[in-house]
Amino acid sequence: MSYPTPNLTPAGAGVNTADPLVNTNQCNSFNMTFSGKSMTLSALSGFIGSEVLINNKSGSSILIYDKDNATSDRAFLLENSESIVIRGITNTNQVSVQGFDVGLNGKVYFRSAFFSNMNQR
Repeated sequence: MSYPTPNLTPAGAGVNTADPLVNTNQCNSFNMTFSGKSMTLSALSGFIGSEVLINNKSGSSILIYDKDNATSDRAFLLENSESIVIRGITNTNQVSVQGFDVGLNGKVYFRSAFFSNMNQR
């Protein structure tokens, strides 16, 4: 007995999202260098995603804000060498990062994901 060969799109083509070979969880990695930008509030690059992993390797603490809530009572403090995942967003540009140490000189790394690896389909 023979079975029909399914008509599959190439992996990653994104044309047929029902295709098991297409990764619907598009992720993006990027980083931001802090050097002389100690007080600048910077929105992240605009990637569609429901969450973003932030890994602080700047050498100092940073403040994280979400959804234009850039007041001191809405800040989340992330110490050097710590990581956090911010969920419940629709685009990474809804999250902003601010360094506040004058001697800040390092990078903060980001990884956006369309959905968590704990997704339910």
